[in-house]
Amino acid sequence: MELENKNLNKIMVILRGLGLIFLYVVLSPLILKIFLSTPLKNSFIGLNLLYLMAELVVLAILLVIFKKRVSRDFKDFKKNYKKYLKTVIPYWIIGFVIMLFSNIIINIVISNGSLAANEAANRNILTKLPIYSVFAMCLFAPICEELIFRASFKNAFKNIIWYSLFTGLLFAGMHVATGITSWNPANLIANWKALLYFIPYGSVGIAFSYAFFKTDNIFSSISLHVIHNSLTVFFLIIAFLTGA
Repeated sequence: MELENKNLNKIMVILRGLGLIFLYVVLSPLILKIFLSTPLKNSFIGLNLLYLMAELVVLAILLVIFKKRVSRDFKDFKKNYKKYLKTVIPYWIIGFVIMLFSNIIINIVISNGSLAANEAANRNILTKLPIYSVFAMCLFAPICEELIFRASFKNAFKNIIWYSLFTGLLFAGMHVATGITSWNPANLIANWKALLYFIPYGSVGIAFSYAFFKTDNIFSSISLHVIHNSLTVFFLIIAFLTGA
């Protein structure tokens, strides 16, 4: 009976986590739509601000949901951040190297120079909404995604490998889904190249998951995610400025 209760609790944690991901996917564009109904959308600065305000609302909701975890981990991270970062940065380096080389192979060798849909979308929005994009990609996205993909599922797993694989691939799936226009099986087979991006996104996703599980502190993976996304934005800006 005790074993059955534990398994049921794990299933409930996973279902709540999946439900939170669904809520995030539905809620974010809905809040943005509400903000975009104001006249501020007609100016460049105003449009950037509206997007930022929508992100802040979503972030605030998540911080309320994870209030205990965030408060506890923040106090712990302030005391032990050097030890935690020293522990987890090697995981990110491994994930980043795998991501880098797999992207090169997929983009150049297999896809003939085409970009991942998620990267193409990031480049596009960085061009149109640069102020919003920098804050969203470097700060808001790392916090929101780590809370949703990492903190949500922590209590469902005792094994770091299974936890990292599950949450890392789930994280990758969300990013890969950006490039899938139809979930029809025939379309997925025809566009199988898009599914290859599970490798690069999954590699960093697993690294973030491993970092969080290893330290049991959400700010460990948030820090890695901030570093990773900030580097990504830096390279995107360089590519934009050089016309690459």
